[in-house]
Amino acid sequence: RVRCRTSEPPPRQGAPPSRCGNSSSCAACSTFAPAAKMYGYGGAPMEAQPQPAQYSSYGAAASPTKAAAANELHKHRPRVSLTAVIICLFVPCLVFAVVCGALSFSIRHTLPALTWIAVGGAFIGVLACCYLAFSTVLKRIRNQTMRDPFWYVFLAATLLLAFGYSFWLGETNYWNNVLPGINLEALSSRYSVDPSTTVGEQLMDVGTVLFSKGAKLDVSRSMGFKNVDTYCVAPIVMGDTRAPSYDFWAIGLDCCTGGTADFQCGEYNNPKARAGLRLMREDQRAFYRLAVEQAEAAYDL
Repeated sequence: RVRCRTSEPPPRQGAPPSRCGNSSSCAACSTFAPAAKMYGYGGAPMEAQPQPAQYSSYGAAASPTKAAAANELHKHRPRVSLTAVIICLFVPCLVFAVVCGALSFSIRHTLPALTWIAVGGAFIGVLACCYLAFSTVLKRIRNQTMRDPFWYVFLAATLLLAFGYSFWLGETNYWNNVLPGINLEALSSRYSVDPSTTVGEQLMDVGTVLFSKGAKLDVSRSMGFKNVDTYCVAPIVMGDTRAPSYDFWAIGLDCCTGGTADFQCGEYNNPKARAGLRLMREDQRAFYRLAVEQAEAAYDL
């Protein structure tokens, strides 16, 4: 036991003076204990004992403060790498642009080898990133590395999505738009074509036609053929006279009901529209031909 004194005992011969002379309570004495000598019964000096841990009102050890807990959490929180963020944002966009551009533009028609080299290189890069992500996740599961695999997995997923979508979009755009346009440019053009006197066999190699003034659409004899989509057709005539044959037809997709003469495709109501392009989609030609035959039977053309 330690007895707290209200006054300092007389110093013993050879003993250093005490610094706890101003203490008036046990609390004050314990406060200055590390800097002062404590005395037991009989004035004998005693060594300072280690102070016990402070306890809460329920007897449990006091928990760290909120600030200390926040600092400890901040120390162990992984830092976000700016380089990883930039790579994950721009590399998938670059892959998308390269693949979609190589498959969509006319370079695929003129330089097919270069096109597939670019697409193949992008695909190899995507596979390499997927392998790196898989190996990093596997090592993390086996506790062989402390590297966080999140950015590798995220980059691999976005690269796969960018490559797949760009490949599909490039293929669709090339076969539906680019290739028909290239083939159309390879054909000839014809101007001042009178639909009432010209037959279709005379324009077998023509891709672009400019009709004579006075040519218009006969919307009253239009027709539509339904097969998932509605294939709409309307004859091109000269004036209001009945022609001996109808070899030129304006076409459109899903711009009429099919049951009535309500052709509303393209510039159908523009009196200055007199030009037309040849249909280059072979997959649609048969359905438009059925719509023309249906109109010829319905209007006795």
